[in-house]
Parts: sequence; structure tokens; C-alpha cells
Amino acid sequence: MRKLLLAMALLLVGGCAAPVAAPVATVSSSTALPSSGPGVLTWSAWPAALHDARHSGSSTSDGPVSGTVRWRRNLEGAVTPGPVIGLDGTIYASSSAGVLHAIDPATGEDRWTYDSGYTGGGDLSVSSLVLPSGDIVFATPGPRLLVLSPAGQLLWSVVLPGTPTSPATVDGKVVYVGDLAGHVSAIDVGSRRLLWTVSVGQTSYGSVVTDGSRIYTTADAGVTAVDASGAVRWHRDPHDDITEVSAGLGPDGTVLLGTNGSREWAYHPDGSQAWSVPRFITYSSPAVTASGLAYVGDHGGTVTAFDVTTGKVARSYKVDGQEIWSSTVLDRSYRLYYANQAGHVFGLSPDGHVLFDVNVGAPVDSYPALSADGHLIVGSRNGVLTSIG
Repeated sequence: MRKLLLAMALLLVGGCAAPVAAPVATVSSSTALPSSGPGVLTWSAWPAALHDARHSGSSTSDGPVSGTVRWRRNLEGAVTPGPVIGLDGTIYASSSAGVLHAIDPATGEDRWTYDSGYTGGGDLSVSSLVLPSGDIVFATPGPRLLVLSPAGQLLWSVVLPGTPTSPATVDGKVVYVGDLAGHVSAIDVGSRRLLWTVSVGQTSYGSVVTDGSRIYTTADAGVTAVDASGAVRWHRDPHDDITEVSAGLGPDGTVLLGTNGSREWAYHPDGSQAWSVPRFITYSSPAVTASGLAYVGDHGGTVTAFDVTTGKVARSYKVDGQEIWSSTVLDRSYRLYYANQAGHVFGLSPDGHVLFDVNVGAPVDSYPALSADGHLIVGSRNGVLTSIG
């Protein structure tokens, strides 16, 4: 999820959608998409980073098709953390200044804000977590998780060994979270206490994924499996450069590892290698659908959809050659949405037709969210949060 900072000139903020040419390349576009939808139901439209604890990156609602900008608003720092959505549709978005905003989805105005007292984060995309109760687990830019009520009141907090990455939960009873210092921790929501912490490496930029019984995370140059008791079950390092993205978790238990090297790696739940395929360097965490497709963006501007069980390429999309650091997201009809380092947000139909191209004025590092009413919420490095319908 962390990416190496590049010095880039900010683009002028564009207006609404601008027509663009058809994708430069759509590979294997005749491959039939799964008959089942890509997403799973959760307690809110988008409660966590990449939607859910497995990082499906997929909504059960329709996404935008016109690219109309409903609103733009400035936060007090770079919007590298990814937004999430509450039970009532409230958008929770934070900035590198460590302030969490509860935002009215219709107007873009603040309902309340909470200042964590921490700043930082660079280009690390870290989302907070909405619990089934409606409480918000605020992943701050410091070594602490704060739990806030839907009204913005601090309820309790947990100190961690390092700065947290995006927390995840399957049922709202136990929250799992990684940190930059290479740990994974489990927190019991009912008792408000830290259950355990285990070291998985020296440095981790990825967020955990979990099915509730096994937790997977990336650290250093590999991926590690931890069970629900905190015991490390296995660690795999293919020696393909470091990893700066989260793992992915398929519906069949296949675990994905993306690296700064030249291949995508996949492992069975027992740690044996499932497959390995060539791809370009990626800073984009995989979105692994409930139907078994893993969407990965790369530095060549391509989004590739792999069959998570076999590693075969199902589809490949490319509009331009600009680097993709943000993750991809999908709506229930397999419309694809992503943003690049040139500040463009694209919406594509399943067959690769460009639905819209919105210029948000700066590189996009954060992972977008899709609301129940069909809006894409995207944060950019210039401090702007944009709602696109």
C-alpha cells in the first residue's frame, strides 16, 4: 500500500467527465465474466478498506456511469487514506493531518470532525473501519486505534506497537490490524482489550485480510499466515523484491502476494504455492472478488483480472500508460473504477468501454469507495475528496 514518493507537478483540476478514446488494449475481452456478482453483502455499503475483510473491492450496488461530479471538498492534508461509508451513508474520510471527517454524502459538508493529534502517513493508504454497531475504528497516523461513536465521541482506544494499517473484522467482535513495525494484533471489541500481538517481519505496508479463522498479511518481501489465536502458521518469501501492498484472499482460500518484482504469487491455505505469473511492478493492492477474480493495477497503467484459482488472465484493461498506485473497485455489474498518478479517475464498462474520465487534479494514492446510491468517493494527494456519480 505504501508507494515510493515521486515528485510530480499537480495537474489543473478538471470539471466533470471528459470524453476519451476507447482503451488502448483490452485483452481477452471475449472471456465470459462469472454469472455471480463480484461482491458480498456487508453491514454498510463500504465499511472497510477494499469493502470487506477479504478485500473484494466490490460493491453489491450499481456504480456511476456518467462521471458527473456531485461535489468536491478540501481536507486539511493529503487524502491518502481511503474513505469508508457508515450505516446511514455517512462518508468517513481522513487526511495526512490525522483528522477524521464525517461527511454528508449529498453535500460533502462535515457533520463532525475528530482530530487524532497525530500527523503523517505519506502516501500510505489506510482506511478506518465501520463496525456493525455503527462505531468507527479510526486508524490514526500514530500508534493508536481510536473507537468513535457515530456522533464522533471517543469511546475507547488501543495502543499498538506501530502505526496501524487498515483494520478488518468479519463480524464486529474481533478486529485484526497490522502495523508498520511488522506486527499483527487482535482486539476484542466487547472487552475493549488487546488479545494478542505477533511479529511477522521488520516492516509492513499492507493491511490484513481474513476469513475470521486465519489472518494473512504482507511484510518485508513475503506473506504470512496467522491463526485466530495469534500463532504464526507459515511464511512465504519468493525473493521477488519487497512487497508494498496488502495480500488478497480468494473465496477458495487462495492467498495473493504482490511485489515490486516481476510476478504475482499465489498460495494455498496450507502455504504451498498455487501459481505464479508474470506481471509488471505493482503498488496496487489486489481486489479479489467473491466470484474468484483478482484485479491488479500496475506501473504500466494496466489492470489485469486473474483467475484467483489458476492464475490465468481473464481480462486486461488499459486506457493510458500512467502508473496505477490506487486499488481498483467494481460495482455489481463488473464495471471497473480506478485512478492513476496523473490524477485521472476512470470508469470502464466490463467490455472495456470508457464510461468517464474525471481529472481530480493530483495523483491518487488512496483506495476509493462506492456508495449505495452509485457514487464513487475518491481522495487525492492535493487534499481534495471528490464524489463522482
